[in-house]
Amino acid sequence: MARRMDETITLDFTTHNPDTGQVQDADGLPSCEVFEDDTDAPMITPAVVKRAGKVGDYRVTFVASDANGFEAGKSYNVIITAAVNFITAKARISSFALGSFAPPHFKI
Repeated sequence: MARRMDETITLDFTTHNPDTGQVQDADGLPSCEVFEDDTDAPMITPAVVKRAGKVGDYRVTFVASDANGFEAGKSYNVIITAAVNFITAKARISSFALGSFAPPHFKI
Protein backbone atom coordinates (compact mmCIF):
# COMPACT_ATOMS: atom_id res chain seq x y z
CA MET A 1 0.00 0.00 0.00
CA ALA A 2 1.32 3.45 -0.86
CA ARG A 3 1.14 6.18 1.76
CA ARG A 4 1.82 9.89 1.51
CA MET A 5 4.50 11.93 3.22
CA ASP A 6 3.15 13.69 6.32
CA GLU A 7 0.23 11.25 6.52
CA THR A 8 -0.90 10.21 9.99
CA ILE A 9 -0.97 6.42 9.99
CA THR A 10 -3.05 4.46 12.52
CA LEU A 11 -2.77 0.68 12.58
CA ASP A 12 -4.80 -1.80 14.62
CA PHE A 13 -3.80 -5.23 15.87
CA THR A 14 -5.02 -7.83 18.34
CA THR A 15 -3.31 -10.15 20.80
CA HIS A 16 -4.36 -13.76 21.43
CA ASN A 17 -3.98 -16.48 24.03
CA PRO A 18 -1.25 -18.78 22.62
CA ASP A 19 -2.99 -21.90 23.97
CA THR A 20 -6.60 -21.27 22.93
CA GLY A 21 -6.29 -18.67 20.16
CA GLN A 22 -8.92 -16.50 21.85
CA VAL A 23 -8.48 -12.76 21.93
CA GLN A 24 -6.76 -11.79 25.18
CA ASP A 25 -5.05 -8.72 26.58
CA ALA A 26 -1.26 -8.74 26.51
CA ASP A 27 0.61 -9.08 29.80
CA GLY A 28 1.71 -5.45 29.39
CA LEU A 29 1.55 -2.89 26.60
CA PRO A 30 3.03 -4.30 23.40
CA SER A 31 5.92 -2.45 21.74
CA CYS A 32 6.22 -1.20 18.17
CA GLU A 33 9.20 -0.67 15.88
CA VAL A 34 9.23 0.79 12.37
CA PHE A 35 12.04 -0.28 10.04
CA GLU A 36 13.10 1.36 6.75
CA ASP A 37 14.00 -0.87 3.80
CA ASP A 38 16.83 -3.21 4.84
CA THR A 39 17.94 -1.17 7.88
CA ASP A 40 18.25 -3.35 10.99
CA ALA A 41 17.76 -0.61 13.60
CA PRO A 42 14.25 0.76 14.12
CA MET A 43 13.86 4.32 12.91
CA ILE A 44 11.02 5.09 15.33
CA THR A 45 9.32 3.26 18.19
CA PRO A 46 5.81 4.74 18.40
CA ALA A 47 3.69 4.21 21.50
CA VAL A 48 1.04 1.49 21.52
CA VAL A 49 -2.38 2.32 23.00
CA LYS A 50 -5.01 -0.16 24.20
CA ARG A 51 -8.45 0.48 22.73
CA ALA A 52 -10.82 1.38 25.57
CA GLY A 53 -13.26 -1.36 26.51
CA LYS A 54 -11.87 -3.83 23.94
CA VAL A 55 -10.22 -7.10 24.92
CA GLY A 56 -6.86 -7.63 23.20
CA ASP A 57 -7.37 -4.69 20.82
CA TYR A 58 -4.55 -2.15 20.37
CA ARG A 59 -3.57 0.66 18.02
CA VAL A 60 -0.41 2.50 17.09
CA THR A 61 -0.34 5.94 15.46
CA PHE A 62 2.56 7.86 13.93
CA VAL A 63 3.19 10.55 11.32
CA ALA A 64 5.19 9.54 8.25
CA SER A 65 7.05 12.84 8.21
CA ASP A 66 10.51 14.04 7.31
CA ALA A 67 10.93 15.06 10.96
CA ASN A 68 10.38 11.41 11.97
CA GLY A 69 12.95 10.20 9.43
CA PHE A 70 10.60 9.00 6.69
CA GLU A 71 11.51 9.51 3.02
CA ALA A 72 9.47 9.33 -0.17
CA GLY A 73 10.44 6.34 -2.30
CA LYS A 74 11.38 4.15 0.69
CA SER A 75 9.49 1.18 2.10
CA TYR A 76 8.69 0.45 5.74
CA ASN A 77 7.73 -2.48 7.97
CA VAL A 78 5.84 -2.07 11.25
CA ILE A 79 6.64 -4.81 13.79
CA ILE A 80 4.78 -5.43 17.04
CA THR A 81 6.16 -7.40 20.01
CA ALA A 82 3.73 -8.62 22.69
CA ALA A 83 3.68 -11.15 25.50
CA VAL A 84 0.53 -13.08 26.41
CA ASN A 85 0.65 -15.60 29.26
CA PHE A 86 4.42 -14.94 29.44
CA ILE A 87 4.90 -16.09 25.82
CA THR A 88 6.42 -13.39 23.61
CA ALA A 89 5.54 -13.14 19.94
CA LYS A 90 6.30 -10.75 17.08
CA ALA A 91 4.30 -9.90 13.99
CA ARG A 92 4.51 -7.52 11.05
CA ILE A 93 1.25 -5.59 11.15
CA SER A 94 1.94 -3.39 8.13
CA SER A 95 4.25 -2.92 5.21
CA PHE A 96 4.01 0.21 3.09
CA ALA A 97 5.86 2.45 0.67
CA LEU A 98 5.94 6.23 0.83
CA GLY A 99 5.24 8.26 -2.26
CA SER A 100 5.34 11.98 -2.84
CA PHE A 101 1.96 12.37 -4.43
CA ALA A 102 1.37 15.78 -5.96
CA PRO A 103 -1.98 17.44 -5.29
CA PRO A 104 -4.44 17.12 -8.16
CA HIS A 105 -4.52 19.87 -10.76
CA PHE A 106 -7.91 21.36 -11.51
CA LYS A 107 -8.93 23.20 -14.64
CA ILE A 108 -11.28 26.11 -14.33
